[in-house]
Amino acid sequence: MEEKKKDLLRRLTIISIPFVFIAIPSIVIIVGMLSPHAAEPRDQSSPAAPGRNHSVSMLSTMTGGQMILSCRTAFSGNWEYFHYFILDPYKPQRAFFQPPPPPPNSAAAVPYAILCKWGYMGNFLQDVVVFNSSAAYAPRCRVEEGGCHYLFEDGKMFLVTGRRATRAAPARRREKRLVGDVVLRECAHVLGVFPTVCRYKPHEHNYVGKIIGRWRWWFNY
Repeated sequence: MEEKKKDLLRRLTIISIPFVFIAIPSIVIIVGMLSPHAAEPRDQSSPAAPGRNHSVSMLSTMTGGQMILSCRTAFSGNWEYFHYFILDPYKPQRAFFQPPPPPPNSAAAVPYAILCKWGYMGNFLQDVVVFNSSAAYAPRCRVEEGGCHYLFEDGKMFLVTGRRATRAAPARRREKRLVGDVVLRECAHVLGVFPTVCRYKPHEHNYVGKIIGRWRWWFNY
């Protein structure tokens, strides 16, 4: 009788392995695809919609895989979905937006920010700020100023603003500023597939957001 119980337990264990490693990740992927955040990325060359006079663009030169940023806007105590960037290496994407105007009879603009969840190769960050109307760089995100361009390169995030100088406008300049580091891990794998022991790679600067886990990345805004 005891042997039958042990044999049954072994069978149940064998049956459960595919469910743990295949079924659960598949469910997570399907839920993510059905999420309202998973909209088709706007083509980088598409023109700005009428009235949208600011832009942010994203470019990754990190070749380990796709990079994803799920972004929302925050203003007046509320938030709205903004854009879902799916970045293949060396393929930029751009999105346009319009901060709200000042309230009637007020010269002060409504504070407005764009925050993103960032994901890359099993690494996840939350509250990555890509626009803040109170920041000194905010005016340079206007379309006529060239927009704000974010570059992800060698584990770092840079903000590039301005336009290159031309004969007609020699005073123009393009600036590249370090925002901070993105989180990256190194993992040992079983059979070359399943990660076991992971550690964060050393980094020199503050992370650009808060480290979160996979489940929180999928299901939190």
